[in-house]
Amino acid sequence: MNFNGIKSDDLFLLAINRFNDSKDFYDDNKEAIKNGIIMPLRHLVSDLTYTMHKISPDIIVDPVRCISRVRRDTRYTHDKSLYRENMWIMFRHVKNQLPTAVLWFEVKQNGFEYGCGVVSTTPSFMEYFRECLMSDNDRFLDAIKPLKRNKFTLDTDSYKRSKADLVGVTGELKKWYDSKDIFVIKRHSGIELLDKPDKLLTLLKKDYKSLAKFYTYLHQATIKFNSENIK
Repeated sequence: MNFNGIKSDDLFLLAINRFNDSKDFYDDNKEAIKNGIIMPLRHLVSDLTYTMHKISPDIIVDPVRCISRVRRDTRYTHDKSLYRENMWIMFRHVKNQLPTAVLWFEVKQNGFEYGCGVVSTTPSFMEYFRECLMSDNDRFLDAIKPLKRNKFTLDTDSYKRSKADLVGVTGELKKWYDSKDIFVIKRHSGIELLDKPDKLLTLLKKDYKSLAKFYTYLHQATIKFNSENIK
C-alpha cells in the first residue's frame, strides 16, 4: 500500500491557499500542498489500480491524468478564484470523448464523497438513456441492485413535470427516467477516515466493486451513443 492518508492540516492549507487567492502564496506553499494532498491522492490512485482494472482493463489509471489540478480553470465560470479547496480523482476510459462514464473520489474540507455517473450529459444523451431503460429494463435493474445494498443514492435534479408519467413508467425506474443527469453518490461527513489509510482503502475497494455493473452499463451506453452521434 502506497497511500498513507491525508492530514487535517494539509486540507486546511488547501483552504488557506484558496482564501489568499495569490500566486505568491501558492508558490511559497506549493511543495507542502504537493506532499500533503497531491502525492497522497496519486498514491491512492496506484492502490486502486487493481480494483479499477477488475471493473474494466481499459480504465485510465495514470495518477497524473486522474487527479484535478489545484489551479482552477476560470475561463467558463463566474467564480474567478484561482485555486480550489477540494480535490478529486476521476477514473474513466476516453478522456476527450463526452459524454463519458466515470468513477470518482472527492476530498472536501468537511468530508469526502465518491460514486459513479456520466459527465457532460446532454438532453439527447438522456433521451437515449431513457430509450435504453425502456428497451432492456431488466439489465438496468440488475446493474443498480448493488447500489441500494451499499447505500449509494441517486444525486440528480428531476423534471418537475414527470416524463415517466407521460409514458407510464413506474416503480424503481421512475426516478431514473425523470432524472436530468446520472450520478450515484455516497457521502461521508468528517475527515477522520482520510487519515486512516487501511480502513479508507478497504472501504473504497469494496464500494467501487459494487459499482462495477452500473459503471459498465453507463460506459456501454455512452460508447454506443457517441459512436452514433459524434462524427
